[in-house]
Amino acid sequence: MHPIREEEDDILARLETRLENVTGIITRLKDRNAELEAQLREALSAREAAETAAAEAQEEAVRMRSETEGLRSRQKQAATRIKTLLSQVEQMDLLTEG
Repeated sequence: MHPIREEEDDILARLETRLENVTGIITRLKDRNAELEAQLREALSAREAAETAAAEAQEEAVRMRSETEGLRSRQKQAATRIKTLLSQVEQMDLLTEG
């Protein structure tokens, strides 16, 4: 064969090999990109679920605090009423003993 022809064939073969390599790299990058996009969608979904759960927990905490404050208030009122009733009973006992 002619030396120039052999050199051209060699250059074309190397170019073909490089193009195949680039094609393989691009394919792998596209696959990896698709995987990363799927992971990102999952992460965003998980974050959204976590944010929803956190908001629900905060609402529940507010409700529980309000309920606790109401119960404490009722407990204080009951204690005051019991003290008043005890005081009245003690006064009645004093009046009957005398």
